[in-house]
Amino acid sequence: MQRVINRKLYDTDRAEQIAQYAPNTDRGDFNYLIETLYRTPDGEYFLHGQGGAATEYAKPHNGGRIGSEEIEALTEEAALDWCENREIDGEVVVEEFGHLVET
Repeated sequence: MQRVINRKLYDTDRAEQIAQYAPNTDRGDFNYLIETLYRTPDGEYFLHGQGGAATEYAKPHNGGRIGSEEIEALTEEAALDWCENREIDGEVVVEEFGHLVET
């Protein structure tokens, strides 16, 4: 997926995947949710999220809601916060954000 934010292209095919949170991968479920954290070649972070009709990624459609996907640019601190909130493996977090983590 591609999206331009503040005149910068964020492209899931050209960025490095850092971590993924996927508690429900059944696309037939209203609570389907997959979020993937990426880093661009120039070191910027973004989140690609996709989810069902009962998630924050849902969009209005014909008086109801349908699943959808979105890209959101993140600061380095927001990317680290996302990792903490989603309980991403500590080794992954330290490898990527070690300079921001107290030991």
